[in-house]
Amino acid sequence: MITDDTETVPSGHFEINTAFTIERGADGEILGTPLVDFNYGLSEHFQLKIEIPWVLLHQFGQPSIGGLGNTNVGVRWRFRDQNELHRIALSIYPQLEFNNPTSSVRRGLVDRGPSVLVPLQWQTTIGKYGLNGDVGYRLKRGDDELIYGVVLGREFKYGIEVLGEIHGSGPRRSLGESEVVYNFGARVPMSKHLSLLLSGGRSIRSHHDLRFIGYAGLQVTF
Repeated sequence: MITDDTETVPSGHFEINTAFTIERGADGEILGTPLVDFNYGLSEHFQLKIEIPWVLLHQFGQPSIGGLGNTNVGVRWRFRDQNELHRIALSIYPQLEFNNPTSSVRRGLVDRGPSVLVPLQWQTTIGKYGLNGDVGYRLKRGDDELIYGVVLGREFKYGIEVLGEIHGSGPRRSLGESEVVYNFGARVPMSKHLSLLLSGGRSIRSHHDLRFIGYAGLQVTF
């Protein structure tokens, strides 16, 4: 899902997500083909992330162009666990996104960086349901942004998880212009170390970008 939770990869272990992503608007679509996300458990409460996509931009009526996307590096720190003393787990997940030494900025594939995102995540359980959300501030060229989201999920037979979320992001000075989407997803275990990840959604506003967002990927843990 777009909205993050507080979970960290177990200490000394890896989690690698390889996915196909799509964002389609009125004028075209941008694809991650693939988006690769490496995660490593530094300790029980710290996780390192390195994420980089290969981007394909298709503006309707024009030839497609492709290139390397921005690199995103982050460290999640879960500073409070959900336990007998605390009903809600909390974490922060500062992330730095920067341009690679390619022509992707000049060709319009990615925004000129760098940008820094500092979000706070929370997570709890209510009966059979899991509930988590995040809120954060992104410093970037131009107007800074606020991001926010909430996810409700439930685990079913064979460990299958079904989730739904609402997520928004927009200029700090004009939150009324936020891009707000709804998104539904699932995590389907295929073996002890392999899971299928799926999600799809679109803008809450009629006749408004984003017309469709999608994610289909595999998660490997070891």
